[in-house]
Amino acid sequence: MTSRTALDARLREAQELNAASRVRPASKAFRALLRDVAPLDAATVGSWVVELRVRALVGEAACVHSLTGDLDAARRLVQEALEVAQAAGDTRLAAVAHGQQGLLLLWSGEVAAAADAFDRALAGVAADNHRDLAVLHINRAAANLEFGRLDEVVVDHEAALQHARAIGHERYEAFAGFNLGYAHYRQGDFPAALAELEASARRQPGGPDGWSEVMRAQVLVDAGLVSEAEQVLADSEELLATENLAGELADALYTRALCALLLRRADEATRWARQARRAFARVGNTTWALQAEVVELEARLSQDRRSPGVRQATLRRRSEEALALARAGDDRGPAAVAGVSVAARLLAAEWALLAGDTGRAAEVLDAVPRRLTACPLPLRLHHESVRAQLAFARGDRRGGLAAVRRGHRVLADHRARLGSVDTVTAAATHGARLAIVDVEAALATGRAGTVFDATERGRAAFAGAARVRPPEDPELADLMARARRAAEEARELGAGEGGDAREGARKTVEARRLQERARQRSWQLGGAAGGPVPRPATARAVSAGLAGDRPGAAVVSFLLRDRLTAVRVDARGARLVELCAQPEVTELARRVRQDLEVLSNRLIPAPMRHVAATSAGRSLARLDDLLLAPLEVTGPLYVAARDGLLSLPWAALPSRAGLPTRVHSWVDLGGLPEPPHRRGALVVGGPDLESAEREAALVAGEWDEVVLLTGADATCAATTAELSRASVVHVAAHGVHEPDNPLFSCVRLADGPLYAHELDGVDLAGTVVVLSACEVGRASTRVGGEPLGLKSVLLRLGARAVVASVAPLRDDVAARVMPRLHAALAAGEAPAAALATAVEPEQEPVPLVCYGPLPLDKGLLGSVPAR
Repeated sequence: MTSRTALDARLREAQELNAASRVRPASKAFRALLRDVAPLDAATVGSWVVELRVRALVGEAACVHSLTGDLDAARRLVQEALEVAQAAGDTRLAAVAHGQQGLLLLWSGEVAAAADAFDRALAGVAADNHRDLAVLHINRAAANLEFGRLDEVVVDHEAALQHARAIGHERYEAFAGFNLGYAHYRQGDFPAALAELEASARRQPGGPDGWSEVMRAQVLVDAGLVSEAEQVLADSEELLATENLAGELADALYTRALCALLLRRADEATRWARQARRAFARVGNTTWALQAEVVELEARLSQDRRSPGVRQATLRRRSEEALALARAGDDRGPAAVAGVSVAARLLAAEWALLAGDTGRAAEVLDAVPRRLTACPLPLRLHHESVRAQLAFARGDRRGGLAAVRRGHRVLADHRARLGSVDTVTAAATHGARLAIVDVEAALATGRAGTVFDATERGRAAFAGAARVRPPEDPELADLMARARRAAEEARELGAGEGGDAREGARKTVEARRLQERARQRSWQLGGAAGGPVPRPATARAVSAGLAGDRPGAAVVSFLLRDRLTAVRVDARGARLVELCAQPEVTELARRVRQDLEVLSNRLIPAPMRHVAATSAGRSLARLDDLLLAPLEVTGPLYVAARDGLLSLPWAALPSRAGLPTRVHSWVDLGGLPEPPHRRGALVVGGPDLESAEREAALVAGEWDEVVLLTGADATCAATTAELSRASVVHVAAHGVHEPDNPLFSCVRLADGPLYAHELDGVDLAGTVVVLSACEVGRASTRVGGEPLGLKSVLLRLGARAVVASVAPLRDDVAARVMPRLHAALAAGEAPAAALATAVEPEQEPVPLVCYGPLPLDKGLLGSVPAR
């Protein structure tokens, strides 16, 4: 086909293939077009032949670079296009060539030259040429993103959107949206960024491509959702392999390196970063090759931090290597400042500090701007952690603490933009290093109070409430309802055989898919943060608060290091105690859990249950000897712990019999008073639990004012509606902790599971919540150390106490213990004391734990709401 109409159609088809990342067939189409146009003479046929040739040449240039990374070959094609346009005296077509020159410059990291080329191209395009204008504004927005000119990105986005809509080009609309989403990300507005990226991906004809998925993964990494970013990259592997785009593959390798680094897989991070560096070099992008090298060095530094035997000469040499890399970044101009120049200097300073050369570290750090407000969150926090390390190394604790607090303010500002529990806890990933620096410096002083204060500073940075009132979002509500229906259908079908079982498995997959979609939707809803980040507890404040408490009352904060260490604080002061090796505690906890699972199964013969009870008692006694005996706690106890220690059955340790024990992931001094609108109790009995309705009736009988929901009335909606009105909540139902997706831990009610995720935003300020359900007291620890699960969500939403089980809870045990617990609560005992009273008569260990804040104003025993 050589008619103008046919050739124009082929050009458009090739351009659309290229825009859709189908680069190989696009390249084939551009080459065929150039071959067919070559014999045509513009003087004879018409000037339209020149336009076809120019546009096919610039299209093929983009394809060549994407497929091979051969920047020189791509530039030769663009130069040929420019010469063809200039020979024809067509400034309009010359602008097309300048635009492609700009894109190649951008891909090679020459951002300033790229921006100039885009400006030159825009000046030569006619106002009604919407296609070219849309593309040029999209590409100039990308250049402005590299420079950090975020206001100009928005201007280009609006222009690109206007021109794309003028020609009804959905893909260009999507591309403009990706740039806007990335601008939101650079401004620190992660919910808006993720919302825009998802909306743009939906606008893409045919769904998201590899490039857009890599961009989304990059944003997720900086949001702290690192495992999720890894999953996005894994899911996009097929797309990237199919498209075989050299630049996008390099981006994916780089992002994988970042994920591995944050997940503390240094060897893997090094391997991915090295591959990324080589991939960027192949496509001629020197700036990003240098950034990949920064990640390589950061992985090596993370290993050196954990290897005290590295020679000082080696550390100094690595510091100089990092400094040389920083200077190479300086040579690349503004686009390399944050990712190379600043980042590499921070690594150089840290290596100098490891080598004991504080003078050299200070000299290197002086070259870094003191304010990095336009830089990404992880870099700003790294900057403050290095400043803190330098001050501590010089013996300047005041300066070190000032840097730590500056870092915490950066984190607080970031957190204030987030809404969901999921994103608040995820952000702790980037604060972990700052917390480690603070605690290590405190341990070096040998002062127990100083260690306690440092530990709680880090923990408080991401503690406290999340969103108080989520925005109304019909899409999220619909996803949650569909997930619940699918999960309930899967449960009902799972009991069948053959086809029913297969359909049940399919419904389970559907439920999990909907849960993940709901979770991702929640990331995009900023809402209003639940108040300021709480003030961290100090040893002095805790000690003073315990002065009027019962004799023997103590607060114990556990630190997980090579050996378990604890800080014990009582009315007389603080004491630092080294306890034991962590592996033994981990193994004992595993045995206890296995034994408790046996005890919970009424179908197991009594002799076997007796063996399990004996074994559990023996392991609990050993844990008591390891964790509490050296601390000499004889009265009420508040435990602050992380990871596996948080899910121990603390109240079942022999020395805690009859004594109040509260547990939390941090020392929370902000126990909320009961709001005046809360009165009475809400008691809920779930389905398919032999004694749930009887237990619910007995519990309800202990309260004068009570709402009782059982049978068909015990729905998720009815329960959620009553949660914000009751002062005490009791739920007797089947419970599930989901280790891999803890925000979908749940209790099962009449119409299906009530997920932790959908409680996000419910006001529970001052409420006591009792969960008579299996294992919902457990938590999964995400990257950064923050615990997640049903119990942790309830506490973040303001619950004054949560009584929950860390293992399966047998029905008959719950039916005996729970009425006693509520009788004690109704009589005026505080939750921890009431639980101690309720479980004391039991012959077997009971895995119930009281979680919650430390009510220093009322003593460790605290108080209870009025009946």
